[in-house]
Amino acid sequence: METDPNSWSCDDGIDFVRKIVLESDSSRFSYEQTFSEDWPKPNPIIAELKPVPVFNPDTLLPDVLRPWIMDEAERMPCPADFVAVAALVALGSTIGAQCAVKPKANDNWVVVPNLWGGVVGEPSAKKSPALAAALKPMDRLIAKARETYKAAAGDYETGQIVFEAQKDAIESRIKEAARKPSKGDPTAIATELRKHGEQAPDLPTLRRFKTNDCTVEKLGELLRDNPSGVLVLRDELVGLLATWEREGREGERAFFLEGWNGVQGFDTDRIGRGNISIPNLCLSIFGGIQPDKLTGYLEQATHTLANDGMLQRFQLLVYPDACPWEWRDRAPNRAACDEACSVFETLADFDPIGFEAFPADAFAKFPFFCFDGEAQRVFIEWSEDLHRNRMPGEDQPIIQQHLAKFDKLFPALALIFHLVDGAALGTRGNIGKAAALRAAAWCEYLEAHARRCYGLLKDDGLRAAQALAAKLKRNALEDGFTVRDVRRNQWRSLTTDDGIQAALDWLENEGWLRSAEVGGTGPGGGRRTVRYWINPAMGSKPQGGTP
Repeated sequence: METDPNSWSCDDGIDFVRKIVLESDSSRFSYEQTFSEDWPKPNPIIAELKPVPVFNPDTLLPDVLRPWIMDEAERMPCPADFVAVAALVALGSTIGAQCAVKPKANDNWVVVPNLWGGVVGEPSAKKSPALAAALKPMDRLIAKARETYKAAAGDYETGQIVFEAQKDAIESRIKEAARKPSKGDPTAIATELRKHGEQAPDLPTLRRFKTNDCTVEKLGELLRDNPSGVLVLRDELVGLLATWEREGREGERAFFLEGWNGVQGFDTDRIGRGNISIPNLCLSIFGGIQPDKLTGYLEQATHTLANDGMLQRFQLLVYPDACPWEWRDRAPNRAACDEACSVFETLADFDPIGFEAFPADAFAKFPFFCFDGEAQRVFIEWSEDLHRNRMPGEDQPIIQQHLAKFDKLFPALALIFHLVDGAALGTRGNIGKAAALRAAAWCEYLEAHARRCYGLLKDDGLRAAQALAAKLKRNALEDGFTVRDVRRNQWRSLTTDDGIQAALDWLENEGWLRSAEVGGTGPGGGRRTVRYWINPAMGSKPQGGTP
């Protein structure tokens, strides 16, 4: 029999509401009673990075660069990997398209030694200081180029004044001859004026080695005037990568992709800017990036249908173990730095033919070096292992794509090492076995770092679990929270239901949380909700209204 609502008293209403609340949330209260038992000690949420080899300077570095690189790294201290890879990219950019290497004895395939790379580490890992140290030799080149340009600009200004004065004098003779035929033939004097115009002083061009922030249009002009190539240096590498993902910037992405190859010309035509003809588009890129930002970019790059191999081109990307800090205060090894700078200065404007390179021909537009017999055998053996064993046996497509780019990495590194020895020791001719073996060692070393970097994606919720664990430690959530409570905060790595659920499952398995379905009594009674209770060891905030 139904009760007439008009006959309810105030007390009846309170009893009725209390009954509804208790029935709908009875599972929650019984669950809290169940959770009154002892909680386990929560296990640490540790990111197990894939192992990388310890940097071996004796194997990886040429003799002339080793003392300088190790001195810079040890004095900070920072991982020597940071300084070494930055120095190699800077060297490859300095050499640029002045010459190339023919990896095969008979084929016309050529490789230019421009490279892309970066250093991965937390904000306190000294990425920026390491990069600054590695770029000291290039900074000297930049300062010298500015001095040279300043002197040339002064000579040009003086020469232009004389040229214009002579031009004015010839033009005056033409006018005078036109009025008085006895003063000469105006046509003959006009021919003299034309020949004089061909002797106009050339406007000097500042040699550019690097740029930090540049529009793609301006970068095209820099490359037009510096066909050997330019280094694009960014303290935060992800900032550069992110610009290529924006709508309407697809042309910039294609421009950089072409620049990685380093062997083709590039023409742009724009209304208002006219035509820019780049004889050889050769770009090097280097910068620093934090692991969480790299993870975000990796997720974006691997989940897009337009995976064009941009990320895989960053082959000198290293993520070494943290360097233990200790107090060090000693003077820089100036002799070692000077020797390294001397190598850069020699290779910044050297004559490849003087280093006994083969001259450019109909099939190679650059002077080029080849492997000698022993080095060729090393490269063939390495190539067979890469293409017959490593790549076919790789389960992860993105790593397989990364390894495919090693076809350029090996010969580019071998050429750099050969030219470094040429600048320091007078080595000439074909690339030898020592440079080839050093290049092979670098490929082995860099493959391990690539696996660590790409491994950031294969954590099955670990990164999200670490982010949520940090929030629990700070009492950012109340006891009895839901997935929705986490999602509405939009914390980093905790923005989607799938990511949040993976984090919750991980933390529950490690004793940080316990869950239960509460509320809802079935059809018409509302949907049951999964709530999470926090291990008291976290010092969690009690949920409001919990008895």
